[in-house]
Amino acid sequence: MNAQTRRTARTARAARAARTAVGAGLGALLAAATVLAPPAATAATPAAAERAASEPVAPCVTHWQSWRYTQVTNDCATSLDVRVVYEDGAEGLCHPTQPGTTTTIGEGYTGRHGHVAYVAAC
Repeated sequence: MNAQTRRTARTARAARAARTAVGAGLGALLAAATVLAPPAATAATPAAAERAASEPVAPCVTHWQSWRYTQVTNDCATSLDVRVVYEDGAEGLCHPTQPGTTTTIGEGYTGRHGHVAYVAAC
């Protein structure tokens, strides 16, 4: 092995060691951030369940839920803003619905929150 080959091998080993050290440092930093981060609030927490005291929407709005989507049909004379309320207490986002239209407003029963309890006015 000549001097040039030894120098190249040494440089390659040093570069690998530096990459490994940087990778380990980032991994430790991410692990610490995960441990030290405050817990994220979820919609299924008791505080959210208490807040989820939305009243059901008018009976002229009907809903149905498939495995993939929850949809509503607005048979009222006016447009309404509605949201889905799931059996676990979670609420979806508000969606505007026009009279005589069908709108997708949430995920289906295979989603994170399961089955719909009712549709609420926003």
